[in-house]
Amino acid sequence: MAADFETVADYYDLMYVDEAGYERETAQVHALAQKYGVPEGGRMLDVACGTGAQSRCLSRHYVMTGYDLSPAMIQVARENVPGVQFYVMDMLEARFDEPFDAVINLYGSIGFLPDRAGMDRALERAYESLKPGGFFLLTPWSTRETFQEGVFTASGSKGDFSFSRLETIRRAAADKVGVEMHHIVAHGFDTHYYHYTQHVSLWSEAEYLDAIAGAGFTLHERLDAAEFRMGAFVCTKPA
Repeated sequence: MAADFETVADYYDLMYVDEAGYERETAQVHALAQKYGVPEGGRMLDVACGTGAQSRCLSRHYVMTGYDLSPAMIQVARENVPGVQFYVMDMLEARFDEPFDAVINLYGSIGFLPDRAGMDRALERAYESLKPGGFFLLTPWSTRETFQEGVFTASGSKGDFSFSRLETIRRAAADKVGVEMHHIVAHGFDTHYYHYTQHVSLWSEAEYLDAIAGAGFTLHERLDAAEFRMGAFVCTKPA
């Protein structure tokens, strides 16, 4: 079955949120935002915010707003970060009445869009959401040039919850990756097994650059995975 984020939301933070890693990453986001003129206390939009972990960290510096396509993920985000406004929205359709000083799209969520036309449209929505001179940070899921197949395993526990995770990541086509997800989650002695298949779009570096320019952004920096988790395109909207 396809990855069901309505179910994954129940244990997403346990399995995927590394608090120390998120602190480091959001400190980088903050430093970049400051470098490109986002004021302390400015308005920042977290696109595909998941359970709100990045928004929680960044809310120390900015007035955060987040949205995600999954109602269950947004419900968890609202519980995790009650001081932030979270909405159920599609990144292809999201629009806001008041523009933001900054828009971020982290953790490779752009890769969940099915095709290049979807990426173009999502970046256009991000551009429209920004003030002139605003800051945009995009993390690719991977690129065709940098993608590597592999098997990922992890296990851990938090309170009464424990998990074991195995995911195989393989190229399914020239522009698609298949991720087979095997999750075992236990609450006390109550144990459940979940199996999902996730398909992720794989675009080339040139396609990302073309989509960014086509949306109207100015690209200032291209950070690789050694500099920023999963890499990043650092952009602004022309003033």
